[in-house]
Amino acid sequence: MLNKEIPFSRPFINDDEINEVSEVLRGKWITTGEKVKEFENKVKEYLDVDMAIAVSSGTAAIDVSLAVNNICSEDEIITTPYTFASTVLSIIHRGAHPVLIDVDKETFNLDPIKILAYIKKNYKKTKKGLLSKIRGKYLRGIIIVHFGGQSVELDELNSIAKENNIFIIEDAAHAIGAEYKGVKIGNSDNAVCFSFYSNKNITTGEGGMIVKKNNNNEELYRKYSLHGISKNNIERYKTGLPFYDIEVAGFKNNLTDIQAALGVVQIRKIDYITKQRNIIAKWYDEELNGISEIELPIIKKHNYSARHLYPILLKPEFKDKRDELILKLRESKVYPSVHFLPVHFFSYFKKYYSKEEINNLIIAEDLFYREISLPIFPEISKEDVKRVAKTISLFF
Repeated sequence: MLNKEIPFSRPFINDDEINEVSEVLRGKWITTGEKVKEFENKVKEYLDVDMAIAVSSGTAAIDVSLAVNNICSEDEIITTPYTFASTVLSIIHRGAHPVLIDVDKETFNLDPIKILAYIKKNYKKTKKGLLSKIRGKYLRGIIIVHFGGQSVELDELNSIAKENNIFIIEDAAHAIGAEYKGVKIGNSDNAVCFSFYSNKNITTGEGGMIVKKNNNNEELYRKYSLHGISKNNIERYKTGLPFYDIEVAGFKNNLTDIQAALGVVQIRKIDYITKQRNIIAKWYDEELNGISEIELPIIKKHNYSARHLYPILLKPEFKDKRDELILKLRESKVYPSVHFLPVHFFSYFKKYYSKEEINNLIIAEDLFYREISLPIFPEISKEDVKRVAKTISLFF
């Protein structure tokens, strides 16, 4: 019997989601309405937070969070080069300059020590307590990314932010269901931005959410998520009157009830999905442990990873074999991926950054040339994992 295909990812969807979406389609309201509100409430309950605002994507969540902080062309935001480009593009779209700081070689996450060193070297405090560069730009915040579902060192980064009067936005696209020191990612005073894209641990097809432990500025977040309108869809529909105001320059970033219907069911499955992904990661650990040419992912003891990714690294002396191994896996009907092409490798960013700005991104570049993300999703079997491992073993 020929080997079946093992895709990189597959949405965990069954009749429960189909029935929930069908119910919305049979109703009288399909855009942003009561189902979106229900989804938001279920996320608030799951994370034990006061604010959850559904939006059209994880990118939209970051953009809205930057808008609430009044980011402009005078500002700089520190972030990671080892992320999907949208993290960095969101900063650029707001007119600000993204400062790229290298990552930790074990977790692929932003390194607090490097951030602190950069701040001390490049900024001085103004009389208003802001951090200013000689060329006149101000450091306003940090966008961190919980790579692969493992939390960054939040205590250290929050301490740096507080000490320097800057904000943190958490790009948690990979991290729904993850925990840092026993606290769920999302249960934070920072704006935390989730993605529910089709390959994420839970999905609404396209979609995202901004969550915060407190509901400070919730009204402003909501306005920026939909054109800056002073009244939501339901309020305008119920009154039947055309009177509303545009109070800020927002975009159309809202989620629909059709998408939220998926989310209402998916969030009920999140604990099972996260547990199953961790079981699969353990299977990979066991099966790959004896292959001396690769390094397995490292999860810090105080972290509970959402295991959105299972990234292996070829040891430095074998990195030239990375692409060849990917092709071998694909020939065997195993479809891995690579996370990520560092953002400064793209042609747009090559023009945007000087050589001086990217010279210190050594670890991010090294990780990219050695990394392969193996298939991981709730329905993958132990036999599938063994087949992936055997293919890698035979390759070497």
